[in-house]
Amino acid sequence: MFYLTACSEMDHTYEHFWKDGERVYPAPADSVRVYSGKNRIALSWLIFGDPNVSKAKIYWNYEKDSLEVPIQSTGKGDTIKAMLSGMEERSYAFTIYTYDNQENRSIPVSAVGRVYGELYENSLLTRLLKSAFYTKGSLVLDWGDPADATSIGSELVYQNTEGITRTISIATDADSTIVKDYDFHPDATFSYRTVYVPDSMAIDTFYTAFTTVKVKGPTIDLSKSGWTATASSFDSRSGSSYRPPVNTIDGKTSTIWVNQISPPTYYPHTLTIDMGHVVEGVDGISVLVQKRNETPKSIEVQISTDGTEWSTIGLYSVLNIANTVQYFDFPESQDIRYFKIVAITPTGATDNVVIVEVGAYTR
Repeated sequence: MFYLTACSEMDHTYEHFWKDGERVYPAPADSVRVYSGKNRIALSWLIFGDPNVSKAKIYWNYEKDSLEVPIQSTGKGDTIKAMLSGMEERSYAFTIYTYDNQENRSIPVSAVGRVYGELYENSLLTRLLKSAFYTKGSLVLDWGDPADATSIGSELVYQNTEGITRTISIATDADSTIVKDYDFHPDATFSYRTVYVPDSMAIDTFYTAFTTVKVKGPTIDLSKSGWTATASSFDSRSGSSYRPPVNTIDGKTSTIWVNQISPPTYYPHTLTIDMGHVVEGVDGISVLVQKRNETPKSIEVQISTDGTEWSTIGLYSVLNIANTVQYFDFPESQDIRYFKIVAITPTGATDNVVIVEVGAYTR
């Protein structure tokens, strides 16, 4: 019996795998993780079941750049870590090979990551601080919405009553902050910055530049002597239904201004106050309301020096509460003679507006 054998074309295709003997592949990098940082990036991976692995090489920039990492493998599962420093700010694609002492090379393992730097840090937004004032022995801060989803909070730096500079952390979801040991004086300031971690795998924290804020002092209500009040309309019926705009500056909580009821008038309703002369350094206006549907839910405040040219100073939300004066700070002090309150929307389903008292103040 005879057996004939022949080499096929397929045998030639795979000949290079065995022509120099069996090829050895060291255990490759497993479970690679990439950690972004500030002009640096870290990688970690696992080596399983191969005590012969002696080093690894990390390549990037199309293998133009590389880093060799010595490894002392136990063969029982080793965690390998590497840090790449002095990196340009951009995204990277990495390839990792492991080697044994005979320079056998593993199959390649790929990973991607990003390096952050000055461009990223300069793009960060400082959280809005709506107001900062000193009242009842404490510094009170009113925060706006968080600056960005990757913000993890803010840092506040101030001098306390013992002359010591303190730094405290502000949670990213904090609506307000009260500092009880703040050292207040006419020129008192504090600084704050917002803190960011760009992603869940980041190893570095980033900060906005510090913003310095001058602290406003306690409110000082201005005298209403010599003030006059006008309105877009008022309830001019007789008796207890006579409710003119002057009721808002008479200092009485038992009198109110109500818009014209018959025939009906509709939002927006306006109340205009003339303080008689230009007052320097006005820091805001105050409003007292009753708890009722006719309380304005939102108001626009306009200011003027001559009663002809007006500018909007801000939009404010009014709480529907009784027996509490609500203070609405201007973004900065103003020299004004007139201020106008425009009631934009009501609290309840009504066309009417009710305001008890209004005022203005300095700090």
